[in-house]
Amino acid sequence: MVDKLKQYITSSAFARGGLSFLIATLVVNLSNFVFHMVISRLLGPSDYGELGSLLNLMVIFTVPLGALQAAITHAEASRRQANKPGVNLSKLLGRMTFAGALGTIVIIAFGPVLTSFLHLGSFWLVVVLALWLLASVLGTVLQGVLIGRLRFGPVAIATLVGSVLGRLAFGIVFVGLGGGVLAALFASVFAQLLVTGIVGGVLYREIFASRPGEVSGIELRGSVLAILALGGFWVLSSEDTVLARHFLSGHDAGIYAASATAGRIALFLPGAIATIAFPQFSVGRGRSEAARTALRWSLLATAAIGFFGTVVLAVFPSLVIELLFGSSYLAGVDALRLLALEAGMLGVVSLLTFFHLARGALQSLVPWIGVLVAVVGIMLFHASTTQIASVMVVATAVVLLVMLFDAANALLKDPIGPAVEIIAQPSTRVGDPAEVDLSVVVPYYNPGSQLVGHLHAIERVLSSSNLTFEVIAVSDGSTDQSTSEAMTCDPGVVRILQLARNCGKGYALRVGLAEARGRYLGFIDADGDIPAEQLLSFVEVISTMEPDIVAGSKRHPDSDVYYPAVRRIYSWGYQQLIWVLFQLKIRDTQTGIKVIRREVLEAVLPLTVEKRFAFDLELFVVAHRLGFDNIVEVPVTIKRRFTSTISWRAVKGMILDTLGIFYRLRLLHYYDRGVVQVAVTPSVESPIAGGDL
Repeated sequence: MVDKLKQYITSSAFARGGLSFLIATLVVNLSNFVFHMVISRLLGPSDYGELGSLLNLMVIFTVPLGALQAAITHAEASRRQANKPGVNLSKLLGRMTFAGALGTIVIIAFGPVLTSFLHLGSFWLVVVLALWLLASVLGTVLQGVLIGRLRFGPVAIATLVGSVLGRLAFGIVFVGLGGGVLAALFASVFAQLLVTGIVGGVLYREIFASRPGEVSGIELRGSVLAILALGGFWVLSSEDTVLARHFLSGHDAGIYAASATAGRIALFLPGAIATIAFPQFSVGRGRSEAARTALRWSLLATAAIGFFGTVVLAVFPSLVIELLFGSSYLAGVDALRLLALEAGMLGVVSLLTFFHLARGALQSLVPWIGVLVAVVGIMLFHASTTQIASVMVVATAVVLLVMLFDAANALLKDPIGPAVEIIAQPSTRVGDPAEVDLSVVVPYYNPGSQLVGHLHAIERVLSSSNLTFEVIAVSDGSTDQSTSEAMTCDPGVVRILQLARNCGKGYALRVGLAEARGRYLGFIDADGDIPAEQLLSFVEVISTMEPDIVAGSKRHPDSDVYYPAVRRIYSWGYQQLIWVLFQLKIRDTQTGIKVIRREVLEAVLPLTVEKRFAFDLELFVVAHRLGFDNIVEVPVTIKRRFTSTISWRAVKGMILDTLGIFYRLRLLHYYDRGVVQVAVTPSVESPIAGGDL
């Protein structure tokens, strides 16, 4: 593990300054927070509220700037990888200078309106804000080019110098000398000028070089959704401070700004989690198992961190405010309690925004609904800091509930995209699928040496019948020797499929059944606890009754099953839950041996989603929904399968998957799309007589 980590670090972007860039980013975030702590004390609540509203406007402006930097980085990296010259920096910088100057003019033109709305003490504050935008545009271009070349070191140095020496030191010194809000705001401009100057110095020759060629590879159209989605999130997280400055007195606006800044402590780690999880969300556009696993774990981590941060801030608001901003801001205690809850929810909203963005889904724009709710709410209720904070809690809660519903909808409704490599052993059997009477799938995961004996037993039992058959053994990412041993079986009868990683029994069954060629298709557990001889009773049923599904049942009166009391209670309870939710006409859905008519499976399998705990149940639910109710339960003999120990992970997984099926069936009506001209009864022209299909 340590060697692999070292190898990754020495061969990846970390070896080219990525680690220094990461450390610099952490130091910059800490420096910015110290800036707020010191400047808020120097300015006092009224002036700090004025500064806070302007800084939050800067946060909103950074969204399109971030998209621009990402586009430039992608273009530069792509051209370098293709051994093409980098972007024409001279021309690109010229165009962006024009765009930045235009933005600066627009801000200054609307300066009087902005000054009036935010009750600013000086028009020069708007001018300084406009200058910051121009410097930021130029710095964004230069940093994007350097990062695209994996030259993280200069960018790390520039951001460190700008944040610590520029913003923090300059701000403390000149605000301390009486410069007020103007000096504090100009500290951000000075910091950005330092960053732009340092990275510009690194690229000095290219900036002033004259060479032919057009600016190419900079595609912003694909970034529109990202700009809108992230813009919605940052407007939602920043608009309250701006609106508080408009509606509240200067003193109360400063109190609110301090409370909002303190509440954002709960957002620091969730934001990092969202950034780290985003590449995993992008695998299969959010529809792969890797993406869904990343969402489950990151949601859990984000919710836990948000809950912890909310509790700390809500229980010790006076201590937090006094430590960060001083006793003159203690009037914001009640607002902080509410904003701590809002920040905890915002962390989850941030994660879900990235998830839907990875899917390319419009649900990533849901934060704009919260923006609208907050604007209308604050216009109606703005008498105090607590009223504005309460509105923000409601607005964020609305966004969170909608996005959680959308995420659940996506996870339960979207089919899981193929992300697993399947390696098949070539088969010597040829012929049309109609020539095979029965296919038996045997999914397995590290079953040991007993697998090959079980496969030989299945072959021997089915050979004694009058059916033509095939056996498909599917390795669910097994790491033992079972697969190599299974390959000693006759390849004309037993085919081996291998999944590159463990994906769950349901997934392995889906792969095997999709490859099966029989008129009837079945499966049996690989551990041998259900003896291969049980297949004979299934052959008899399909030969005489032509059912839709034949299912082994531990609860059949003639079954001979060793069944501990605890497990019996658990099974009985689960079957009662199944009856309440689905009203299935079957007593046992989970025994690991079943046979299904091909026409039934062709209609049912494309609609199934479950891959792990509840594949069998979903099979029955979908079949029932499509009208395939000719189900025959067959007794089974299981002598040594069950123990008295119950895995709570399995219990939890089973319950969650079961509720997921109910949600798709009753609320989404996901399975209804298959209820169209389904042949419920097998054709009378294909009877099974004399033991042959």
